[in-house]
Amino acid sequence: MLFDYQSIDLEPIREDLKRIEHICENDLFLSGLFLGSSLPKNLEGFRIFKDPINLDFRIQTPDYCNDEPEKWDFKNLPHILDEEQGRVMYEGVYSDFNTRVARKKKYKKVLSDCFGDFFHERISALRTKEHDRVMQHAFSLTSTNVEYIFHHLIPDIVDEHFVIIVDAVIFGGLDNSPICKRLLDCYRLGGMPGGWVGSLPEDGGTPEQCMELYHLGE
Repeated sequence: MLFDYQSIDLEPIREDLKRIEHICENDLFLSGLFLGSSLPKNLEGFRIFKDPINLDFRIQTPDYCNDEPEKWDFKNLPHILDEEQGRVMYEGVYSDFNTRVARKKKYKKVLSDCFGDFFHERISALRTKEHDRVMQHAFSLTSTNVEYIFHHLIPDIVDEHFVIIVDAVIFGGLDNSPICKRLLDCYRLGGMPGGWVGSLPEDGGTPEQCMELYHLGE
């Protein structure tokens, strides 16, 4: 997957990319987004979010939520991730412009969307018509709701998250981005991020304290 496009000569990058591939190829990957799955015994400090109908608000937060932040118990996760992506690329290990451009050029094939349709295919492999019906009944969803969640929302957001994670790997490594590292932890545990509840990073909020795990397992 990540090594299909070019060779990676730096061992730290290779190790981080191997970690990502291992998570994506594991049978647990995204399985927690479906009813009937099992929660990990060790949640590693994550709080669990289990509301699929409001998942889009948590992970694809509309801008109007910023107008009245006191009305919502969560922060704008896309904005937080955009800020982190910018910090990693422009203020992190390779903050020098020329060095950053050279690194981007060197790893441009990995930095492009090298996942293709992988996430859509993974969701399709896990999804069944019977599960769709169970989801509708369990959460009072319509068939349109379920189609939106599994065919549009989740695959697109997962793809965006892994692009950000790979950026962090190339521009300094996962250890230099606690937010991206915690983001990847959500997927390693079989779920996905379920929002940011707590203080913003600039106000002292940490991913360990504030990033929630969306997982429907029991």
